[in-house]
Amino acid sequence: MIQTEDQMLLAGQSVANLRQVLVEARKVHAQQDYPRLAEPILFEIQKREQEIFEYLSSDLEQLKASQSPGCTHE
Repeated sequence: MIQTEDQMLLAGQSVANLRQVLVEARKVHAQQDYPRLAEPILFEIQKREQEIFEYLSSDLEQLKASQSPGCTHE
């Protein structure tokens, strides 16, 4: 779980690195071997992107909750 902006930036860099690995793998691996190689890396990219999304949207969810009807503002 991402809790800081620094962690979010590192996760973004990690996603970029994993994408680059896949780009290079497409160049050197046989077409029939690529899916087996790519699947766990694609899963990791998806997981990290979801964590980034959750970190970036967490304030939005809190803001919506505080503005919902019935919520008192002090």
